[in-house]
Amino acid sequence: AFIYSTAPSPLMAAVVRVALKVCAGAEQERAQLQALARQADDLMKKLGLPPSGSQIVPVILGADTRAVALANALQARGHDIRAIRPPTVPEGTARLRLALTLHVTPDDLDTLFADLAAEMARA
Repeated sequence: AFIYSTAPSPLMAAVVRVALKVCAGAEQERAQLQALARQADDLMKKLGLPPSGSQIVPVILGADTRAVALANALQARGHDIRAIRPPTVPEGTARLRLALTLHVTPDDLDTLFADLAAEMARA
């Protein structure tokens, strides 16, 4: 829409207007996501990791090799998780980044964190 124009098209404006109305009425979805974030924070604390207070949960591991090894081990256990390394994050702060969505269930989180604890104990 911006290639030959200086403003969004009327269609884009209409789509944004509808999206804002949908978001404004999504109280139940926000509450579900907040509950998942609280559960993730509790599970992080049990592993001795700082909680994030958000649906974006960084599991900061430090070394690139450790983050990659844990990501690979969790992928082998069926989790869709990736290591985030420099230059995306500062040197020495490689991490796993969990992005919670409403497609994640409380049981999914329990399983992921149990597997993470097991793999961290092995590493």
